[in-house]
Amino acid sequence: MTRLVWLNLAVLCVLAACVDPARGCRYNVREIGFIDVEVELYRLFVYVPQAVGAGEMGDLKNALDAASVDTNIRCEPVPAGGDPNHPASRFLSAHGIDSYPAAVMVSPDGPSRRLPLPADAPSLTEAASLSLEAALDSPTRRQILEKAADCYAVVLLIEGLQEDRNAAAREAVSDAISYVGEQLEFLPKTIAKGPEMVVLDRSSLAGEDILLWTLGLKPEDINEPCAAVFYGRGRWIGPLFKGELLTDANLLRILSIIGADCECGLDHRWLQGTMLPARWDQSLQQKVATSLGFDPESPMVKMEMVSIVRRGMGGLGDPGAPFGYQEIEVGGESAGSSHPSAGGFNNGTVGPAADLVDVEPPRTGGLILAVSFGGMVALVAAISAVVLWRAKRD
Repeated sequence: MTRLVWLNLAVLCVLAACVDPARGCRYNVREIGFIDVEVELYRLFVYVPQAVGAGEMGDLKNALDAASVDTNIRCEPVPAGGDPNHPASRFLSAHGIDSYPAAVMVSPDGPSRRLPLPADAPSLTEAASLSLEAALDSPTRRQILEKAADCYAVVLLIEGLQEDRNAAAREAVSDAISYVGEQLEFLPKTIAKGPEMVVLDRSSLAGEDILLWTLGLKPEDINEPCAAVFYGRGRWIGPLFKGELLTDANLLRILSIIGADCECGLDHRWLQGTMLPARWDQSLQQKVATSLGFDPESPMVKMEMVSIVRRGMGGLGDPGAPFGYQEIEVGGESAGSSHPSAGGFNNGTVGPAADLVDVEPPRTGGLILAVSFGGMVALVAAISAVVLWRAKRD
């Protein structure tokens, strides 16, 4: 029996060395959202007249490169009469461009829009630089980035025409935010500040055309309140909620994902979300580092996070596992309830293009701990039974 005791102790030591059940994944979804994986960039094509010489073309390229540092936009001058198979060529007819200069911005998701070039600018370089700056910054986008840098997430509420419906939408957003705030202590990894709301009112719509374009909206088409969830580096996650879909229950289906472990079976292809076109400057990066307790742009940290994202994009995992894919509908029977469930953080969500790509994240860190510890106990018990059987046989 002495040999049995020592063998059990040896097994426990090995398991303790191999498994850290209280730790789980080193990062949560929110933290992963602060890295830029360089595959989600906006493109700005500046179409240059034939009269512009090589020297001025080079100056334009250098100026745009300098102006786009710390942004998720990459700029490229496109000379007139160039390669007809160039990727920028297809946007000429799409936007009715028949004279140069002109500029078009293309989203990593595919949509494009023509950007105005100030006619009174002293040079094409100055005009393109001013157009780029206007595309990168706006008051509401800055608010979203500032808040997302140190809180759980941001819910953007875009007001519609009817004040009573705006009030109902504001209440739904507030209820969802309050509920998440009450659940922060149960997350696998602590997040100090809960979600916050940013309101885009009717009078500010015209100045936020780039933000609205990112969401697939035009100022003149907004008749009812809409809501979108952003986290990390200004990433839009989930669909655009409007009309009957703008409920606290549906918002919670998205918000619940952001606090989950980054390796709990979630598909990072849609978790990453489309980033807002914006400048991510040093002040925002410092704010994030202070909030997280580490710098996500540190080469070692970023390398580890990118590795996690790439694994998640590979579709790994057992669909039948507890944290695997679940098919639910946004709305449905639970849409009218006050909250999705008593547990709060165990609901599915939808992808950024409103596809029903739904997952069920872990409820709390305690569940992960229980599963890991339960597995350890079961394994030790099984090995002990085998060892005891062999000891009796001998």
